[in-house]
Amino acid sequence: MHRVAAVHHEDLDCREELRPGKTFVYTTGTAMARFLAEIEPVLIPHVGDEVLQHLPAELDSPAARLVLKGSSVLLVHLVAHGAALGFLVFGRKPDRPAFVAADLTACEEVAERAAVALHNARIHSDEATASAVLQRSLLPTPPPRLPGVEIASRYHPSSHTTQVGGDWFDVIPLPGHRVGLAIGDVAGHGLHAAVVMGQLRTAVRTLATLDLPPGRLLAQLDAFAQHLSHPRLATCLYCVYDPTTGRSSLASAGHLPPVLVGPDGSNELLKVPVGAPIGVGSVTFDTLELLMDPGSLLLLCTDGLVETRGQDIEEALRALGRRLTAQHSSLEDTCEALMRHQHPEGHHDDITVLMARLNGIP
Repeated sequence: MHRVAAVHHEDLDCREELRPGKTFVYTTGTAMARFLAEIEPVLIPHVGDEVLQHLPAELDSPAARLVLKGSSVLLVHLVAHGAALGFLVFGRKPDRPAFVAADLTACEEVAERAAVALHNARIHSDEATASAVLQRSLLPTPPPRLPGVEIASRYHPSSHTTQVGGDWFDVIPLPGHRVGLAIGDVAGHGLHAAVVMGQLRTAVRTLATLDLPPGRLLAQLDAFAQHLSHPRLATCLYCVYDPTTGRSSLASAGHLPPVLVGPDGSNELLKVPVGAPIGVGSVTFDTLELLMDPGSLLLLCTDGLVETRGQDIEEALRALGRRLTAQHSSLEDTCEALMRHQHPEGHHDDITVLMARLNGIP
């Protein structure tokens, strides 16, 4: 047991004894270990001198005697699915009526509800931890070094929830010095969303090696999603950039439009034809073909970066493009400055950002 906080009456001279940060180990054979193992409540209507004489050594102290003497005490287990998670101690001062059997019944009901809440919280905490580990293991870090393309990225899980979402991104080297840029967002949170994210990201990388154009790749990804054990809807944007010609091909499955900032400071939201999200089934995806000038900056992101209550997302993306025209010493600095500006206090939903400086190859 680790004491994280303690509050007591000012007239109780036990400040040092109740100091937060102290750790207790109730080994086998101690009164508390026996109490947890037996899973039987204890009702002591009145703690008199006889009871204090038999106080277990690990609980016997001047402060404990001062608090307990003349009081009435109830000890009730926190039990969920047959396992004891801990216990609750109820106490009444000597000037209060002593606990009776009816009080024990009421306290056991309180303990039962508390135990279920603790058990559920532990399950969700374990799932969130597993989701975070899985998601981070699947995200590419650091991004690969590619000729004609400079990459910067950020992934920040939500600080509002205890669960991780299904955001992902990827940078995929392709034949002929080309590069595939992918970003996506699986609906929902938790372990299932992270598992689906990993499956979709792997599928995108595998399909990219077949050198499919973006529209056909998303169609194949949608067909693949129909056979997942935990089907979920997901958005995805896939772009293929050829640094030798400056040509790019983009297709979208319900994802936010990318922002393009030209070398002259101009910025625009690319009008990529938007198809239905991945998982809907039997959907075709159109492709946008365009020429990008050397030195252009392409921004792909998930909605956590720009989504705020009461603001239009497209307008927020345009404002983002105007901010990206500011000069920074490197793409990493640009990416970091953008994150600080959008979420200065760090309170945000899941955020994934992928930036590419398209320098081209002469």
